[in-house]
Amino acid sequence: MNSEQTYLIRKEFAHLSTIYFNSAYFGPSPFRAKIKIEKAMQKELDPSFYDYNTWMGISERTRLQFAQLIDTSADNITHASSTSDIINIVANGYDFKSGDVVAAIDGDYPSNVLPWMVAQKNYPVKLELLKCDFPDVAWLEKNIPKNTKIFNTSWVTFDSGRKIDLLSVGKWLKSRNILFVVDATQALGGLHISRDELSYVDVLATSSYKWMLGPYGHAFGYFSDNAQKLIKHKTGNWIVSPNSKVVYNLCDYTTETLPGARKYDRGQASNNLSSACLTGALEFLSEMGLKNIQDHNHALRDYFLQNFPKNKYDVVTPPDHMANIISIKGKTIDPLLLETELKHHNIDVSVRQGKVRLSFHVFNTKSEVDTLIRALDI
Repeated sequence: MNSEQTYLIRKEFAHLSTIYFNSAYFGPSPFRAKIKIEKAMQKELDPSFYDYNTWMGISERTRLQFAQLIDTSADNITHASSTSDIINIVANGYDFKSGDVVAAIDGDYPSNVLPWMVAQKNYPVKLELLKCDFPDVAWLEKNIPKNTKIFNTSWVTFDSGRKIDLLSVGKWLKSRNILFVVDATQALGGLHISRDELSYVDVLATSSYKWMLGPYGHAFGYFSDNAQKLIKHKTGNWIVSPNSKVVYNLCDYTTETLPGARKYDRGQASNNLSSACLTGALEFLSEMGLKNIQDHNHALRDYFLQNFPKNKYDVVTPPDHMANIISIKGKTIDPLLLETELKHHNIDVSVRQGKVRLSFHVFNTKSEVDTLIRALDI
C-alpha cells in the first residue's frame, strides 16, 4: 500500500475497537458508510420532495458500481437478499429434464446445498453431493456424475479457506456445457477476479456483508449472457418492469422486464439505508482496487505463515490453494478455549468446524499480525 492508501484505510477503520481477523464472519463497514446512512436517514425521517427517479435509481447506481468493480456490464448484475436467493433463482429457473444432475460439494456452505435439496423435490433433477477436499480438473474428470448440468461450489470455503482455480475448472466445465455456479461470498472483496476468470463463470453469487464490507441482507449476482438465456425469470415483481421507471405508467401491466439480469432483481432493491451502507463500501473498495487489496491480504497471510508458532499449531488450509482465510488447529489446545484466550488479547476470530479461522483483510496491519502471533504462543 502507498502512503495515500494507508492513510485512507486508517481514516475509514479507526472506529474498530478490536484487532479484527473476522471478516469471514462479518466485515466491518468503512466510516463513510455511517455518513451516507445518516444522510439517507434524513430522507427516511422527512421524504418531502424526494424525487422518484432519484430514489428508484439507487439500485441502478449500485449495480453499476459493482459491475465496474469486477469489470463487467451492469446488464449482467442483479440485486438479491442473500447468496441462497441467487442459487434459488438458478434452481427454480433452469429447465431441468428427467435424469439431469446438479453436483455440489458435501460439506460446502448450506447456501450451495439447500436450494438444490428443495429443487429435487419439485423438479426432475437429482442432487449429487460429492465427497471431495479439492475439486480440481483431474478430480472432476474422474468423479463428475454423468448428465451433470450444473456444478455449484464455493470459490473459497467458509471453514478451511481452500480456494479453487476458477479458470481451469471453469474452462473444463464450459467444454462440457456444464453451468458453473460459484459462491464468492468468502472471496470477492478480499480477492480480485480477473476478466478471464469471470468469463468462465456462469453465475457468481456474493453476499455483501463479509469481505465486501457492506450491509447484511444484500447480495450481488452475476449472470453471464449464456446463463440469462438458460435461467427463466419466474417471479412477478413490479420493480423489474420497464414501467417501474415512470411512476405514471405503473398500471400498464406487462410481464416484460428490464434488460439483462435486472429481471432477477429482488423487490425493493433501492432500500435507502442498506444501499447507503453498500455505496460507501463499494466506493472504498473501488478507490483501493481489488488487486491492491488482494496483494495486501496475501502479504499479511504469508507473514503470518512464516512466523506463527508451528510447534503448537497445524495449518488446515491447503498450502497451494490459499486465499485470505487461514484455518489452524492447536496441537493440544481446544479451539473454543483458544478463541477465548484470544479475546483476552482483544483479538476477534471465529471457530468453524473445530478449527480457528483467521481472516486477513485490508484494514489489518503487520503490527496486528505480530500481536496475533504472540497471543498464539501460549
